[in-house]
Amino acid sequence: MNVGSVNIGSMLRRGILGALLLYLLTPIALTLVYSFAKNWSTLLPDGYTLEAWGKLFGDPIFWQSTGRSLIMAASAVALSIFFLVPTLFAITLYAPKLASLLEFFSLWPFVFPGVILAVGLIQIFSNPPLAISGTPWLLIPAVTVVVMPFAYRAVSNAFESINVRELAEAGRSLGSSDLQILAWVIFPSVLPGVLSGGVLALSAAFGEFSLAQLIVGSAWQTLPYYQYLTNSQDGHRSAAISVLAFGIAWGLGTLALQLGRGSRTVTAV
Repeated sequence: MNVGSVNIGSMLRRGILGALLLYLLTPIALTLVYSFAKNWSTLLPDGYTLEAWGKLFGDPIFWQSTGRSLIMAASAVALSIFFLVPTLFAITLYAPKLASLLEFFSLWPFVFPGVILAVGLIQIFSNPPLAISGTPWLLIPAVTVVVMPFAYRAVSNAFESINVRELAEAGRSLGSSDLQILAWVIFPSVLPGVLSGGVLALSAAFGEFSLAQLIVGSAWQTLPYYQYLTNSQDGHRSAAISVLAFGIAWGLGTLALQLGRGSRTVTAV
């Protein structure tokens, strides 16, 4: 093999990767610079200041909105895992032919926009006996439906990496019930996949805007809705929020990747 052709191929791959990183990171870098800029009417900002960041961190509504987004995201992830793990356990053990049907239904939130889901839920739950429209009690289940596919794939892969039937038979031979097997054998075995999927779902739920805007709006303001209102008042503060959101999403994505690698390592061992 020609050494020169190998070097050219390696340089080409590095060039493409560098161009891709530049394409992806340039908007974030410019947004970060804009959050510190005093006035940006020419090629470069006229000066730099921490005023936007100070106003952001000094605004109690920002912290309230962030806390609500965390509550919404954590609740949606908990509900997703609560429904996914027992369902996948039952299907794997008793009805494996339904696995493809479950995977088909798990893709529905990607097909139908969140606006359709929100409008339908508002119409159903605006009247007694369950008049919960405009409250987090409706928002959290709606977000759960939207982010569940993010957790489904990781949890499903974790189930596929273990022999559920053999583990269940071993547990039954020791006198354990299916519930005990699920709690003490299966769940610890798929925990890395559950954590990986949960982190991905958490990242998606934390940034959910359309459902929060339509279902609760300003009645229970989340961070994306707070950014939406801030954007018309102070673009520099809105840019700071975007940078923070990117940092959170990047951190959660990195954590999910590490957990996924840990899951594969445990499976290989």
